[in-house]
Amino acid sequence: MQLNLPLADLPSGDDSLWEQLDPTTQEAVINGLAQAIAKLVTHNNRLPRENNDD
Repeated sequence: MQLNLPLADLPSGDDSLWEQLDPTTQEAVINGLAQAIAKLVTHNNRLPRENNDD
């Protein structure tokens, strides 16, 4: 599932950009980042490791 995040449409002000996002969007961002991190970790664990023990 892909969600669009209309960040350019958010009003600017003293609040941080994160605080301007509604809770559903914040959750979607967190989930998307968590999935990307999990894929990266899984992919990196499949690669052969170098052994420098000579």
